[in-house]
Amino acid sequence: MELHIQSEFDCVYLINGEFYERADSITMSEYEVAYITVFPINPRLLPYTVKLCGAENIKTELALGIRLSPDHYLLSLSPRHIIVYGTLPKPAPPKSHIARLFGLLKAGETAAAYAMLSDELKKSIDKETLSAFFDSYEKLVECEWEKGNKFFLIDKNNAAHMHVYTLKDEFIDDINECD
Repeated sequence: MELHIQSEFDCVYLINGEFYERADSITMSEYEVAYITVFPINPRLLPYTVKLCGAENIKTELALGIRLSPDHYLLSLSPRHIIVYGTLPKPAPPKSHIARLFGLLKAGETAAAYAMLSDELKKSIDKETLSAFFDSYEKLVECEWEKGNKFFLIDKNNAAHMHVYTLKDEFIDDINECD
């Protein structure tokens, strides 16, 4: 099984006693217990440890672990702040087209999200259909370990559904669910 770790901040990892600068794809047994200690690069953030018991799903304030498929497990990590009072820094804007689209829809900015679609796709769907398509999903995870603009949509039950999107002239031209 491939363990994919994505964090919202720059960090390094200590996984079962071994140091990793990157942890995009680590091979492990699905029955293995893994201790993952996260060391943020930013001194305003605190380190912490996550325990994975095989490939079971986990959900805490700092970590979300989801079995994406029989061969892939994703661990998403959030920052642990040292600041008790005050404002938290704004997260970096999403880099990919699909992540920006998803973020806009979740923020209720349907018109801005609809503007990201190609003219061909706009002819086949309206704003309400676009919004309804993403309504039942809580999280989007990009498959950075694979080529081809693949991503997972995670529903309220932490079930992962793989999709793929295509671009045409920097606009989203199509979104399809993979088998």
